[in-house]
Amino acid sequence: MRAPVLILILLLGGLARAQDFQQWNEVDLTASWQGLDFTAPLLARTDSQLPNPQLAATGILAEFHLPWGLMLTGGYLFADLPQESYKVNLPLLALTETAHWGRFSLADRNRFEKLFGYPTEPVRYRNRILVDRPLGAQKRWHLFADDEIFFNLTNQSWNQNRFQAGGGVRLNRKLFVDAYYLQRNPGGGGETTRVLGSTLRVSLARRVRAAEKGAEQ
Repeated sequence: MRAPVLILILLLGGLARAQDFQQWNEVDLTASWQGLDFTAPLLARTDSQLPNPQLAATGILAEFHLPWGLMLTGGYLFADLPQESYKVNLPLLALTETAHWGRFSLADRNRFEKLFGYPTEPVRYRNRILVDRPLGAQKRWHLFADDEIFFNLTNQSWNQNRFQAGGGVRLNRKLFVDAYYLQRNPGGGGETTRVLGSTLRVSLARRVRAAEKGAEQ
């Protein structure tokens, strides 16, 4: 692992412990084949005040680019929540529309997922609005912010809201790293969760397209 990435993860971990943040780290392995973009995410969520891990997950996602700025995503994730003794199988389907306004990219993602193995096995709808701004002549850096709502279709109730803001840099043709702050507000008056997170994207292909934010938290 490149030294800047390791330093970033250690720094986020230190801040999380000092300020009572959760830490969400993710590594995304990406590749393309026959017009499809594939991502294999590896996720871990920890909390310095609680037994860990809070969550560990992996899976596979496939993205197909359609005309008119649309992208169709299908996939399967497996999540282990050891502190709650749940093992969740999560098939998902999403449609994302992307538009450009000056130097900004705007993306509206609509995602449906089924949580097998979780109590009541709910079906959730998630809508995320993302704003992304590349920086620099070669667009090596970017800033982003997004807001995502979760709606439980099974019992017709608002589930949670997640706001996220951060930035990232392309380290080389293979590696791109993001760091972010996330705030999760659950429905039903639950406790707000504050998160410091990082995402490392690793391209397994020879050529890397311009990095775009839009990977599963």
